[in-house]
Amino acid sequence: MLSVHTAKATFCDGMTRREMLRVGGLSTLFAWAQPGMMPWSTADSLQAAVSAPNRFGQAKSVILVTLYGGPPQTETFDMKPSAPIEARGPFKPIPTKVVDLHVCEHLPRLAQLADRYTIVRSFSHTNSAHATGLYTFLTGWPHRVPNQNSPAKPDDYPHFGSLASKLSPPRPGLPPSTILGGQILPQFNGIGQRGGLLGDAHDPVVIDRNPSGLLTLQDDIPLVRMDKRRSLLNELQDLRPQLDRISETDGFTAAQGQALRLLESNKFVSSFDLDAESSETRERYGRSKVGENLLLARRLVEAGVPVIQVSDIPVNGEQHWDLHYSNIFTALENKLLPNLDRGVSALLTDLDERGLLDETLVVVGGEFGRTPWIDHATNPPQGGRQHWPFCYSMLFAGGGIRRGEVFGASDEIAAYPVAQKVAPWDFAATLLHLLGIDPSIKVQDRRGNSVPICRGHVIQGIL
Repeated sequence: MLSVHTAKATFCDGMTRREMLRVGGLSTLFAWAQPGMMPWSTADSLQAAVSAPNRFGQAKSVILVTLYGGPPQTETFDMKPSAPIEARGPFKPIPTKVVDLHVCEHLPRLAQLADRYTIVRSFSHTNSAHATGLYTFLTGWPHRVPNQNSPAKPDDYPHFGSLASKLSPPRPGLPPSTILGGQILPQFNGIGQRGGLLGDAHDPVVIDRNPSGLLTLQDDIPLVRMDKRRSLLNELQDLRPQLDRISETDGFTAAQGQALRLLESNKFVSSFDLDAESSETRERYGRSKVGENLLLARRLVEAGVPVIQVSDIPVNGEQHWDLHYSNIFTALENKLLPNLDRGVSALLTDLDERGLLDETLVVVGGEFGRTPWIDHATNPPQGGRQHWPFCYSMLFAGGGIRRGEVFGASDEIAAYPVAQKVAPWDFAATLLHLLGIDPSIKVQDRRGNSVPICRGHVIQGIL
């Protein structure tokens, strides 16, 4: 269990009752008292769908840019410049290409692309622990033991990519899903990022090394030689520590066979050759880990991989988004926001210029947001923000999503939704719908039981 220390003890796997009450003192709008705004309610999220386009199956691929740790809504896409100083933070909002839409000053490139995406400002759930919050984000289901950092279990609901593997597999030679940048929370068995009740054979392929040097061969060694394929297989196995957890019988054989088939695919292997890109393109994405993985994601979209998760997690001292302490604004300003701004703006522009954005769903967000107050508030603020799942923002683009709009609204300090509240399972239904998978269908689990794949409703208002 991770712990942080501010003016009082606060833990990464939960939130004190005092903190819950504190935000009520800051806000003049109490979401729990609003009609239809009780926890787990999705009544406000459902738009009249009479004239809304269906868009079923429009997305051939989805890129999940997963900002592990919880990006603060008030320093990204839902700034509150009129809020009290202990809530609003030191950053300023800047205008975008969309009238009346403002984002953080440290997202200038994304500001100029606001006519290509929609921001949803009314996501909400009640799980404040990283592991189970991430599980909810990447499976669309509340965890059976909420607010705890629990390990993955065989009867967990599957990752979105695992559902694609089961229900909409790509043509031979391609994985149904990949995780670029490494599996998040490996200490918890990669919770939310496995096949779960569908079985290990549907686990996403995890790539956690530098894309520039991944799966390469010397020029004088042909790929068709089996001994070299097996050498590359060993490389891929090194990249997939979870193989060690698969049984030495059917599970291991299936995973090994899948890896070998992937390595026989020139299209898949060649996707990792980032040196084939121009130096201008490489610089546009940035040389950060997230920038290179976003470029690799675009190449995997071109290859035909359906589900691609890009994990923005720490490497070589880089900071992730779990910002509790006084370094929150320094980390955001100097590294996190610039890298995100550069990489995601390059991805959206690149996909659009190649005619791929309309058939590629891009989602940017984390497992929750952060508290609408800053601990140790001073002038200028020096404190951090804690976990806050009750209201947060996510960015959606392409794949059937409307352009240049904002969906939902939060109260005056971004504490609770006040309009069009949506839940993670509604996001899940929307993602599956756009990928051409009916959210209402059922699948068989490991024991042969019939289980639903989703409990949410498509967010018609963003299609």
